[in-house]
Amino acid sequence: MNSPLFACSRRWIVVDDAAALSEIVGLHLADLGLARVESFTSPLDAQTSFVADPNDCDLLITDRDMPHLNGLELARTLRAQNPKLKVVLITARHDDLTADSLAAAGVCAVLPKPFTLDRLERLVRSTALSSDASEQSEDFLPALSHAA
Repeated sequence: MNSPLFACSRRWIVVDDAAALSEIVGLHLADLGLARVESFTSPLDAQTSFVADPNDCDLLITDRDMPHLNGLELARTLRAQNPKLKVVLITARHDDLTADSLAAAGVCAVLPKPFTLDRLERLVRSTALSSDASEQSEDFLPALSHAA
């Protein structure tokens, strides 16, 4: 879904296979007026939209566990086409994530589920408006172990 009345140079993509969550997150972020927001329930559809103009997208907000392509795989694939793409990973489980695996996928921040829209907004604002795509937000990274 796009915010039809907003003409902005920023484009954000939201991907979550839970349709209600994808819609709520997409609508909330579009209402901020900071970017054109597209929401998808299929990571493959999001990937197709992205490759049409990879440099037009600034931020990917993606669920971790989805069918066909998980959020980390999606992030790695999209960042290969646009290394400046910032990535926020939403996940219900993060106990097996490492700082190295997140860095390899270009993840700037992890938002554990459940979350509030206020927390989502703070994370997106700090991530999307930071100048460095590889900069990880310590406020939004769970305690992670480094891979051996």
